[in-house]
This record gives sequence, structure tokens and C-alpha cells, in this order.
Amino acid sequence: MIQTIKNNFDVLDEEELKTLEYIRKEKQNLESIYISKLQAGRQGIFQRLFQALIREKIINEGSISWLEGDRTTLSVQLPSGKYLQAGVKRRHSLNRFDIEGNLMLCTEQSNEPLTHPVQLLQLFKEEGLLAEAKEEQVHRFKQEIQNGTANLTLALTGAAKRKAELTAASNSHTSLEWVIQQCKLDKNFSPLAFYEQCVVEGHPLHPGAKTKFGLNVEEVIQYSPEWGATPQVAFAAVRNDFCHTTSIDTCSVTGLLYQEYEGLQTVVEKILQNNGVNPEQYELIPVHPWQFDQTIGQLYKEEINEKIMIPISEARIPTQALVSFRSLAPVQNRGEKKHHIKTAINVQTTSAVRTVSPNSVVNGPILSLILAEVQERENHFGGSFIVLEEHAGIFFQPKGEDLTDNERWTCQANLASILRENPENHIKHEGEIPMASAALIADSPISGNPIVLELIEDLARHQNVSCLTEAAILFIQKYAQTSLPGLLTLMVRYGISLEGHMQNSVAIFYKGELVRLLIRDFGGIRVLPERLAKQGFQPNFYPGSAIVTEDIDQLRNIISYSVLQNHFAELITCIVRVLEIKEELLWKPIAGICKAVFEELKKDPFIAAQADADEQAVFQPMIDLKALTTMRLRGDSTCYPYIKVPNPLETGKGGDLK
Repeated sequence: MIQTIKNNFDVLDEEELKTLEYIRKEKQNLESIYISKLQAGRQGIFQRLFQALIREKIINEGSISWLEGDRTTLSVQLPSGKYLQAGVKRRHSLNRFDIEGNLMLCTEQSNEPLTHPVQLLQLFKEEGLLAEAKEEQVHRFKQEIQNGTANLTLALTGAAKRKAELTAASNSHTSLEWVIQQCKLDKNFSPLAFYEQCVVEGHPLHPGAKTKFGLNVEEVIQYSPEWGATPQVAFAAVRNDFCHTTSIDTCSVTGLLYQEYEGLQTVVEKILQNNGVNPEQYELIPVHPWQFDQTIGQLYKEEINEKIMIPISEARIPTQALVSFRSLAPVQNRGEKKHHIKTAINVQTTSAVRTVSPNSVVNGPILSLILAEVQERENHFGGSFIVLEEHAGIFFQPKGEDLTDNERWTCQANLASILRENPENHIKHEGEIPMASAALIADSPISGNPIVLELIEDLARHQNVSCLTEAAILFIQKYAQTSLPGLLTLMVRYGISLEGHMQNSVAIFYKGELVRLLIRDFGGIRVLPERLAKQGFQPNFYPGSAIVTEDIDQLRNIISYSVLQNHFAELITCIVRVLEIKEELLWKPIAGICKAVFEELKKDPFIAAQADADEQAVFQPMIDLKALTTMRLRGDSTCYPYIKVPNPLETGKGGDLK
């Protein structure tokens, strides 16, 4: 099979071919690994796409048959008379399922496997099942799938390379052991960054999980976290009358950078003086190195010529790339507490171009101050739930009166940055291990097992639990007890729904138990002003901010979708796959903890009615699920369509999983 692929490029998709050609030229030692991962890369996107087409009802439900026997078979009747058939290894809550083997296209004469997800998309187009999508959107989505498929294979290649290097250099049995060992050996080692870079496959449900439009193969390898990327952050010095700055106090982005990086101010001031300008009239904006090389010189050419902006490449901050790609962790000694840096990068990953909006820059410090007071009022949720501050932000503010709104926004969002509190500031004891929750469902580069299994086994050892099923239930129970009271209280009492999905959540574990959950990033939250005002807060958010809503369903959907579906459901599904236990065993403690939190909130007469209404919404029989593929086919990354799915919390025992 490998020889066939090597000698017959026609079996490769054009994006796969482009990637393989680069590897052959620049990374010859990775060629055999890349080829060996082709099937897994295709299958990973195939699973996401086919599942989405069914879950989002792009395929008419009447055309779908679930055939039960020695194994479950899924059959989809097509308008032409052909049909699709696939073995299903397991069905999960929220209408998810795991394909086993190839998806077959069947006719009376033949059965042919579909080997690339684009074949499935093309088939649906030919069958007239994508009629509601415009031609250009189908074409665009096809390109996203092609790009993402090749990039998933590339990511799996990087992960295999990393695993080989780590296992050769380590005698540890799990990543947990290895991380604790590294902390003792290397004062610069960041457990958080290590685990963020273990997240290889991206969004577990989005067909565009690994789409990176705008980057070539070399740049994907150079800047992606799964390749252990260490971007060197550059700067743009911008005249302060062309900047909009925000902060929770009097210290700006520039001031914080000068405090945290010894010698930076001296270097910058010298460069500005050599350019004949007064350093006191300029602010610093951190810039991702890709953005510095590819966007700044073109988009701000006039401003550079007029010395409104002076690019500074001589001073750089060494960082480590994190899961979100544009957010970076400075390389530092433990305890230095340097801020993480959120940068703008004009590249599409999954569904959106990852610039930094002026909304986010303005709203971040406002929300940080509100949430700091809320946490104070709530006795800091016993120290187990923390919302990370966005200390300061800055964006370029063009002055041209003739700019359109879109042109103005483009100039603002492509040169902007936010300094966010470092999650590792909240490590309290030796042996505590921080990681993005997304790492829980990733494979350990040491043991090869999902990292959550390593934690469950660690918890079982320390709690003297001999049965892994019991340990898994205990793990989920402790996880829910630590995270849900804070998230639900913020929604019910204050009208703030944090987007607590796995990428935005930083979990801190000790002896296998979640002891602290940190939430970062305010970009996707929702705020209901009525509830916030009821508690005495009346903030002035950026005009037209999407985070502000008068729709109570939007508030509730953020918790339902990002926390219960995109966080707990994915965590549970991973555990079910590896331990082969009943899913309802893990949903039951979550339902019980949710009920207990609502019962406590209902004791407050000031919010009892809204707590009761929110509880009914959380436990309703059918809940909204974000239709990610429908969104891409419509070409809109901001207006999310939803479909209804059975709620696994409704009965407190996992719902009807069939």
C-alpha cells in the first residue's frame, strides 16, 4: 500500500500531495510516518463529517436505518437508489456514534469504499442533498475539508515523531510521571504548555478541526502546538494617538511588557530614537511572527512609511504555542508569572479567522473586574473555580474618515493583543499538574493511552479503588463537583455564561483528582444585562458586542453546548471508549451535582425564579446542539444554527442511548 502511494500520486488528494512533496524535500525522515498516517488522518475527518451530516439532519431522517444484529450497521438511502453503509462500533448520547471500518457506497452491482471525506461531500452534492448551500460555499467547504484532512495527517505525523523521541528518552510509564520528573529537572519546563501541545486532533466534532487556511506546510509545522512550536513574538511600536488601550488598572500592555522583560524598554527606545521619533509617544503591540512577516508590512504600509507604526523585529519574546494557536505562553522560570499573550493572526482555523477584535480588547478588562468582584462575593467558590483575568489589551485605531466599517475593523483586528493571566500562577503545591481540559481526551505521548485514563488510574491508586469503573465514576463526580457550581452560579445569579469548553478550561490535578478549574477567554461568552444589573453591575461593553444578549436561550445554550456537550460529553465519551462502561453511569453524578447546585441557588429568594427556570431548561428532554457543518455550508461563522437532540441529563441516568 505504501509503495502504491509513493509511486502513484493520483491516489493522493492535492493537499496531501502538496504536504508529501514538502516532506520529501525538507523532512525526508518523516515520509514513511506521514504515509502510514494517511488512513488515520482521512478517517478522523471522515468520522466528523459523516456524523455531522446525520446528526444535523442534512440527511433526511427517513433515509437512515439502524440495523441491529451481531453488530450495529448504519444504512443511508440516497435519492439515486444507491445507499451508504457503515459498521458502527458504539452509539453515544447526543446522537454521536463511532464508525468502524470504511463507509461503503453500495449499488446492486458493487460495493465501493469511500476513502476520503471529500468523496462523501461530492457524493452528497451529486445526489442533490446540499441544494440549500450555494455553489461557492460547497466549494469552500470542500477546500476546508481537503486542507484539514492533510493537516490532521501531518499532525499525527508530528505526534508520532514526538512520542518516539519522548519514549526513547524517558523511563516513565505515564505522562504524569514524566511531567513531575521534568518539573524537578528543568525550571523552564511548563506542564501546561507540554499538555497543550499534546492536543493533536483539534475539535472532536468539527469537520474543519485541522483546517489552517493561509499557512503553507512549512508554516503549519513551524507554528502549530502539536509540533512543539516555539514562536518568537515580535512587536509593532505604534504612535499612541493611533492606539486604543485598555486595562484593569493603570498598567498598559506596554507597561506590563517593560516590567516583565528586562532590557526590552532599552532596546525599543533605542530603535525608536534611531528612527527619529520620541519613544514616549509610542505603545507596543505584541505580534505573532507569522503576522509580522505576512500581514503587517502589506496591510499597514502607509502607516509604516509615515512612522505611525515602526515594526520591531530586533527584540523577541520566546514562547510556546498553545491549543488555540494564536495564544502563546512565554518561556520563563516557574514562578515568574509572566502573562500569556493573545495575538492576532490572519489565518482561518476551524471556522474563523483568528484575529483579535476590538470588542475583545475592550471587554476583557471590564469582564475581568466584574468577575473578580463576583468571585469575591462567592467566597472564591472555595478556591476550586477561578476565572483568569485579561489584564490589558491594545489595538490599532486608524483615523481615516474614508474607511468603510469593514476596512476599519480589519485594521483594528489584525494589529491587536491581549495579556492574560498565566494559569500556572494558580499552582499551589508540588505535584499539582495543570493541563488544558482538551488534553484529557488526547493520547499520552508516553503511554499511548488517553491522558484521562492515566488520571483515573492515578486516582484509583491514591484512593485505593481497585475497580476502574468505580474510579471513573469517582473521577467524573469530583470533576463535576469542582467545576459546575461556579459555572452554573455565574449563569443563574449574574447572567454570565462562560464558554467553558475543553480548550478554554485549564484543569489542575493532584493525585488524579481535579482540585481547581480555571476558565480563560471571554470571546464566546454571553451576558444577560438584566441579571447583571440586578446584582448591581452596569458595565459599558464595546458597542454592538455579540457577548451581550437579551435572549435567555442564548445564555443557557452556552452552558448546555460548551460545558455539558463540548466538555463533559466528550470527556465521558472518551472514558466510555477506553473502559467500555455504560455511559449513564457517568452522567448520573453530573445530573445529581447540577440538581444540588440549583437547589442551593433556589434558596435565595432574590433569584429563586430564574434558578428554577434555568434548572428546567438544563434538564429539558431535548436540548440544542450547534450544527457546525450546516454553519460552514451556509458560509456564516457567527450565526449558529441548532438542532434538537435528546438530553442525557434529563433523567439523571444518561438518557436513552439505545
